[in-house]
Amino acid sequence: MKRSLPVRFISAAFTAILLSAGVWAGTPQVDVKVTLSPVSGDPVVLSKDNPQTDSKFNAPLRAKFTSSIVADDGKEYELRSQWIIKQLPTGESSDTIVFLKRYENDTEYEFTDFGSFQVVYEWSYREKDSLTFILGDKETMTFSIDESEVRLDYNGFSPNGDGINDVFKIYVRSIVDLKISIFNRWGQTIKNISGRMENILNSPDIISVEDNNNGGYLLGIWDGRFNGDIVNDGVYFINVEATGASGRTFEKRADINVLKGRAN
Repeated sequence: MKRSLPVRFISAAFTAILLSAGVWAGTPQVDVKVTLSPVSGDPVVLSKDNPQTDSKFNAPLRAKFTSSIVADDGKEYELRSQWIIKQLPTGESSDTIVFLKRYENDTEYEFTDFGSFQVVYEWSYREKDSLTFILGDKETMTFSIDESEVRLDYNGFSPNGDGINDVFKIYVRSIVDLKISIFNRWGQTIKNISGRMENILNSPDIISVEDNNNGGYLLGIWDGRFNGDIVNDGVYFINVEATGASGRTFEKRADINVLKGRAN
C-alpha cells in the first residue's frame, strides 16, 4: 500500500517551491529611518535594524523622519505613511501622551521637550492602478532627551595665558535659548551672549565647547578680555537667563573673581 506524505511536509515543500520561484520575493517592504541631529555632535540614525540608542540627547533636537517603499518586482507602488510620536511615562506622569502625528512619507520636527519618546510608524501601500491599500508591518523606535540644567560651578579664573583655567566656563544641558551678561562693579557691560543654543554653539562669542559626562556642555564664555585687553584683577558679575526643555526657565547670578596671578 502506497503511503501518502504528511500534510505538514507537503505544506513546507510547497512553501519552499514558492520562495525559490520568487513568488513572495517581490512583496514590498518599507525603508524607514529617523535621523536625530543634536545641536552639537554627530547625527544618530534609528531604523528597523537599529530601533533605539543608549545616547541621551540635549534639547533642542532636530528629527528627520523618512520612509520609502522597496520592491523588486518592477511594479510601481504608492506608499501611505502615519508617524505617531508618543511621550512615554516618567516619574512625574504615569500616562503615555500622543505627542505628535504626521501623515507625510517624509517630515521633520524639532523636539524642545525632555523625556523618553517612542516613534511608531504605520504604513500601507497599493499598486499604482489598484484601489485597494494593503496594510504593512508596524515599526517602532525610541530615544530620550535629557532634562534641563544650568550650573555656575566656577567663581573665578586666571586669564594669564598659562593654559590653566584661562577661560571662564558654565555648564548647560538641554537649553533651548540662552542669554548671558557679564559686567563690572560699575555696571558696565563686558560681554553679552544671547540666542538659540544651536546658533550660540557656532558663534565666535563662544571660546570652547566641551561635551560633559553628564550629557550637557561646558561652554567657555569669557577669556577675560574687554575691548581686546585682559581686564584688571577683581570681582565681576554674571547673569544667566535660559529657557530649557519643556519650557523650564532659569535665572542664575554669580560673582566672577579674576586673578591673573602673573603677567601674560
